[in-house]
Amino acid sequence: MVVQIPRHGRAREENRRSWHGGAFIVESLVLLAFLMAALAVVVQLTGIAHERGTEADRLSNAVTIAANNAEAFAADPASGNMTASFAIANGSLVEVDGTPDAGNESPTYQVNRTVEQHDKGGGTLYTAHIAVTQGTETVYTLDTSRYSTGAEEA
Repeated sequence: MVVQIPRHGRAREENRRSWHGGAFIVESLVLLAFLMAALAVVVQLTGIAHERGTEADRLSNAVTIAANNAEAFAADPASGNMTASFAIANGSLVEVDGTPDAGNESPTYQVNRTVEQHDKGGGTLYTAHIAVTQGTETVYTLDTSRYSTGAEEA
């Protein structure tokens, strides 16, 4: 008769589940969760950057329109009040009559210049308020003035 004596140390090792594989799975899940969170942050930052870029383009276009209008006013301050519409066509700002073309999906900018004339002893002080709007929102405003002596007006 053969009696087998169980080896307690070895039997316990065989019955135990290997934790190396379980630890790998847990670490992989934690890493996956971290990568998903990092990706969500990057996507959110990209969206915010795009929003800011669009807003910067709008402001840059409005400043360009207002500055050009202020230069036209400085050249001829007696030209008076005016209203014009601008749109982006082929990457540049162009003046449009009324509404832009149906194929042009770019937003239209409206520029309004209000000129006031103040007679002084030696000439006339012209002041202009220039406002650039897009839809109902005022994007940029500019106030400027020019003094013309009597000799310049003649």
